[in-house]
Amino acid sequence: MAVAKTARVVGTDRLGPDTLLLDLCAAEPVGFVGGQYLILDSRIVLPSGKAVKRAYSFLTGDAEQRNFQLAVKRIPDGPGSAFVHGLTAGTDISFSGPWGKFVPREGASGRTLILATDTGITAALGFLRATRFAPLLPQALLIWLRASAEYFLPDEFVQQQVPAACGEVRIAAIPAVGHHDRIPQARAILREVLVRGDIAQVFIAGDGAVNQVLSDDAMAAGVAVGKEQVESFFNMPKKSV
Repeated sequence: MAVAKTARVVGTDRLGPDTLLLDLCAAEPVGFVGGQYLILDSRIVLPSGKAVKRAYSFLTGDAEQRNFQLAVKRIPDGPGSAFVHGLTAGTDISFSGPWGKFVPREGASGRTLILATDTGITAALGFLRATRFAPLLPQALLIWLRASAEYFLPDEFVQQQVPAACGEVRIAAIPAVGHHDRIPQARAILREVLVRGDIAQVFIAGDGAVNQVLSDDAMAAGVAVGKEQVESFFNMPKKSV
C-alpha cells in the first residue's frame, strides 16, 4: 500500500489561461529521480465512490528533494485539475510516490533523444534535469511537439527549464490530438533525426497513440526502446493479455 506523504504549497503562478505552476515543499525528502511522477490525492470522492487522484511529473531536477514544482493543465470538467487550480499558498496536499521507471539509466552513454508530445514535456524536463543524466547532456537532443505556441507551457518557459549544457532543443507544431496528420508528422520528425544514425537511446513521453508508433519506428531503425523508456500520459496503449 502506498504511503501518504504531504507537501505545502509555497507559491503558484499562472502560465497562460489553463496552466498552473505549483511550488511545493515536502515535509520530508521525496526520493525521486528526474522523470518520475507523484500521484496527488485531491481527497475528493466521486458519487461512484472512486477517489480522485491524478499523476503529475516532477518538473524540477532531483538534486533538491524537498522543494519541487508541478505544472498542471486544467482539463474541462476535470475534478482533479480543478482541485489543483484552486490551491493557494499555505495549503497542504497529500500525495504518494515517487512512481515510474521513465528515468535515465545508470551508466548509459551516447547521443540521447528525448521526444515529448503535449504535456509529456514535464516528464522530459524532469528527465533532462536528473542528476544522473548530467554527463549525457552535451549529446542530448530534446524535441517537444505540441499543437501551438499557446499550448500548456510557453516556449520561453520550457527553454528556460532546459539545462544550459543540453546539446540541442527543438520545439515544433504538429496537428492536435486525434487529427489524421498528427502521427505522420511526428513520424517524419523522428525519421529526420534517426536517419543520421547517431542516436544511441530514445525516450518518449506524452500521447500514447504517438508513443507506440514512434517507439516502433525507433526499433525498426535499430534503436532499442524498452517499456521503461516510454511514458504515456493519455491515449494509453492497451495492455497485452
